[in-house]
Amino acid sequence: MPDLEKILRPKSIALIGVSRKEGSLGKKFLDAILRMNYNGKIYPINPKAEQISGIPCFPDLETLPEKPDLAVVLLPSKFVLDAIKELGESEIKNVIVVSAGFKEIGGEGTEREKQLVALANRYGMNLLGPNCMGLFNTDPSVSFNGTFSPTLPNPGHVAYISQSGALGVAIMELAADTDLGFSVFVSTGNKAIISDHDVLEFLRHDLNTHVATLYLESIDDPRKFREVCSQLVRQKPILAVKAGRTDSGKRAASSHTGALANPEYIMKGFLKQSGVIRFDTLEEMFDAARALAAQPLPKGPNVAVVTNAGGPGILASDALEQHGLKLAQLEDSTVQKLKAILPEEAACSNPVDMIASADHDTYHDVMEFVLHDFNVDAVILIIVKPPVDTTPALIAENLEPAIRNCGKTILPVLMAQRDESAGIDVFKRLNLPVFSYPESAVKALSKMWQYHQTQQRFFKAVATAKPTQLHSEPLIQTDSTHSQVPVKDIMSLLDEYKIPVVEYALTPDINEMIEFMNQHSAPVVLKIANERIIHKTDEGLVQLNIGSAEELKAAFDKMKKRARKLLPDSEQPLFLIQKQLKTGLELALGGKRDPLFGSILMMGLGGIFIEVLKDVSFRIAPVNAYEAEEMLKELKSQALLNGFRNIPPLDRHKFAQLIQHFSLLISEHPEISEIDLNPIIWTADTMSALVVDARATFAERRD
Repeated sequence: MPDLEKILRPKSIALIGVSRKEGSLGKKFLDAILRMNYNGKIYPINPKAEQISGIPCFPDLETLPEKPDLAVVLLPSKFVLDAIKELGESEIKNVIVVSAGFKEIGGEGTEREKQLVALANRYGMNLLGPNCMGLFNTDPSVSFNGTFSPTLPNPGHVAYISQSGALGVAIMELAADTDLGFSVFVSTGNKAIISDHDVLEFLRHDLNTHVATLYLESIDDPRKFREVCSQLVRQKPILAVKAGRTDSGKRAASSHTGALANPEYIMKGFLKQSGVIRFDTLEEMFDAARALAAQPLPKGPNVAVVTNAGGPGILASDALEQHGLKLAQLEDSTVQKLKAILPEEAACSNPVDMIASADHDTYHDVMEFVLHDFNVDAVILIIVKPPVDTTPALIAENLEPAIRNCGKTILPVLMAQRDESAGIDVFKRLNLPVFSYPESAVKALSKMWQYHQTQQRFFKAVATAKPTQLHSEPLIQTDSTHSQVPVKDIMSLLDEYKIPVVEYALTPDINEMIEFMNQHSAPVVLKIANERIIHKTDEGLVQLNIGSAEELKAAFDKMKKRARKLLPDSEQPLFLIQKQLKTGLELALGGKRDPLFGSILMMGLGGIFIEVLKDVSFRIAPVNAYEAEEMLKELKSQALLNGFRNIPPLDRHKFAQLIQHFSLLISEHPEISEIDLNPIIWTADTMSALVVDARATFAERRD
């Protein structure tokens, strides 16, 4: 993995392509470095100028007094490859290529980027870009603004990684008048060498960064990304906006898993599995980042709302329930203390409505009582500009003794004009991120609680044993004319991975079927088992509720006759006879081979409902039992999992072990491209989840 220390904390910089021309990219870049008072040495390379902006220039790399930590290439794309070669010959290892005109334009640009990557690899370079906006680091020991943004960033503790340079500029400009402060910004551009996960690895050790945020359009190496995130998320939250949710591209799929496993489903499960908290909008992401960077995490979901106006308090209460939080039940002693200091018209339960007469002393006293309440994990503090003789600034000043070292999360909502009386600087000094609307503050708080749970989940997951690898022998595709895996091979594989199957027999002989029915009692199910016949139900080759030998013979004769029309003369009909289970909870497991993510695991509600409800969860295989239980929690049909009418509650731990074993199966058998176990039935009779139907497809042969 690239070492980004000298890229993000350089002590000396060479600028290739800097210009004296006002408005040029090179001049803007140099001026941005100077405006932020960079602490290191700057070496502009320009053979036609003695100095630019008061900085002495050098004609080439050979004349530099030292080998710089970092080189920034600002040349037109046609000159970039020559510049990279010169840098490589000079043994300069860390490079940012700002220049555009590479794979983002296609055609010759794609070829140019391939050559760029080859050169960078030849010289062992850490290369950021091309087609990027650069980076900055606001750490006072660095103060490096290596971008061409006209706006200097607010220093702070939120790192931002963006695949879009333009969004980087926009966010800095939008954040200039807010309390959103940045530690590090990196525009990854085309990610030719350095990618998001490399920057995240740097942030893991960066003491100035408390929160990592990302704007993602693609993930080029899911394995490394997940590996780095799973380490980082134990220390710092990772927030992301992933663009490109919809995908209208064509997808060929022969299974339910294949049909459902579109990029959005996969990405949703992958990001959660990696510990990344996902957002729909940049605004919501940075709202949460402001809160996470400034305030301690809530230790629970119980929230008190303190307000001087009823309407905003009601809005906050509604939002709490909507976003998975709760109104805290205040202790009786707290309510009595509030009644002693508030007017009779005030509401002393939660939300605490102090009414419009509340002044700065009222806010202090109420907050002190509420924050000392054992049942309160966090406070939404609402200030509607009061008509009494006080100001938000004075309220904030007075709050300091009550909130200092309280250890609880406080998110203020300031519904007033942001003038000199608003006290924004005071709130900032007190590490209180200010919101304009109750709903925004509640959303941010809900993400803080989500991160607390995510962090705990990853600590617990580490303590959970990893699935034991089995590495059974790969299945052999003996017949190239069809791609379906034979039923006998699937059943054998399920047995090896300790995945329970309903009692069955696989045979062409009616007498053996009758013997099976006599041993296991009626009713039974009869199915054609030849892998050449894919849509068995559609062809009338599945019959349920067979209760006698006569019914079995009749079903056998009918199916055999129909099957012969679908099979070549050389192939005899093969039958699968199974004990029919009573009605139960129907679940499904599936696996699919994805060219980027590898083994995709799907779990969800099964039977016909998988097509109708699409109540499914996805992960990258393999998973441990803890992660498998997390998948179960994501299903919307929790009422069914918890028991319904005559169906007992699902044993989640037991089924999680089954998911774990199945995830091993799909990860250890790359010769299978898709596999579905649907339905898997959980019944009161067996108190076990039994596979009733299984289908698998071989991966495309590469002879």
